[in-house]
Amino acid sequence: MTLDFASRLTLKPLARLLAVALLPLALAACNGSDDNDDAPASPIVSAPPAVDPTPDPTPAPDVPARNTAYLNAKAGDVIQVTIDALHPTQAAIGYDQIYYKLGRWQGDFNRLWAGDAARQLDYLDRTVGKKFDDYCEDMGGVERAEKFADLAVARAARLDQPATFACKDAPGTHAENLKTVVVGWDGNLYLTDGHHTFSSLREIFDGGPKLPVWVKVDANYSSLPTAAAFWQRMVDERRAWLRDGQNQAITVDQLPSRLGLASADEAGGMQEDRYRSLVYFTRDIAYQNGNLPEFAEFLWGDWLRRQVAAGQLPALDQYKTAAPATPAQILAASTLSSTLVPGGANDSYAAAVRDASLKMGALADTDIVFDDRQAQTLGRIPLAANVAAGVSIKSQRDTLEELPRVDVKADGSPRNAGKLWFAVNYRNCGKPAAGTCWGW
Repeated sequence: MTLDFASRLTLKPLARLLAVALLPLALAACNGSDDNDDAPASPIVSAPPAVDPTPDPTPAPDVPARNTAYLNAKAGDVIQVTIDALHPTQAAIGYDQIYYKLGRWQGDFNRLWAGDAARQLDYLDRTVGKKFDDYCEDMGGVERAEKFADLAVARAARLDQPATFACKDAPGTHAENLKTVVVGWDGNLYLTDGHHTFSSLREIFDGGPKLPVWVKVDANYSSLPTAAAFWQRMVDERRAWLRDGQNQAITVDQLPSRLGLASADEAGGMQEDRYRSLVYFTRDIAYQNGNLPEFAEFLWGDWLRRQVAAGQLPALDQYKTAAPATPAQILAASTLSSTLVPGGANDSYAAAVRDASLKMGALADTDIVFDDRQAQTLGRIPLAANVAAGVSIKSQRDTLEELPRVDVKADGSPRNAGKLWFAVNYRNCGKPAAGTCWGW
């Protein structure tokens, strides 16, 4: 029996018992939104627990060994772990969101900016420096303590060498910024928010599975007797997204065993969900990422797929979002007028974002997006209502136009490039470097 996220609200008692009975009994280790930073503040505890994290050496016969490190963790506790200790509760991620991070976080140290050392350092602060700002924020440390003093400092800074950089506040200080976990029936940590954040950190060259990270405990379900009981509760409480990269229902035993992109070199990675990437790029155009329920972007992705199926929105395949289209075709700018009249390219990646945003923004606050989730609870920005009321939507229009923006101003100085520009170039060209298709 397939227990998907959508069906759990309508399970009758008998059907629920049957679903639980059919859930895999041998499971072990394998938010707002997935990357929501607006959870309420919680008390800080010292990290990590002093208990030996090795499994109990004498488990009862036929009972999987338990991780004893977190059995006493309470809701609100802040703990330090490594990325490989976190187990996914969703099967897929938006690869282009990861590619944006990997593209921006890896500035080209050999890019000379016409021999101007100040511009070179400014460029590295906007790219490599962004990696440390993001890490500090997501680990509850606000941001970097200071910008790079010089090129040598920038070159030496590494995430996996904490002595080479500093956050404004100590990691774990601001618990409201931390991603959340649930302690499972087996004592392991199951991630309910932050799959994209930690996957990006796992993929970056100075991150990886052993990178120290801080998380906040949202609940402890280690008292549940079986894997079936644990996963039933996770589904009931909407702490798992049981869909694959094509939005098809899966069972819990089909969840990936690790965070990060799927790879031929390492088993167990996460699948690509292209509509999850699309929704990410509509952020601050069609929805706001603040205080959203877990998996909110997947709910929007499901809704967009249903608009496609109903003929109300072109399928993503009808736009130029990847090869064999050229980067220039993929990154062609699309626009909106102050009265929501589309302009610019109609078949580029930005056009797909624009058209999806218009559909999302046309919903009323009380319109249902998924199950009982209303548009207003999923952060929807009312584009149509704003125009009708004469309220400016300049911010949303600017965000759309900035998505494919290059990283050089007209005067030759560096600036923050658009998210699509980084994502598309990284997917096509790999790490930023001179002489590649990045363009310098």
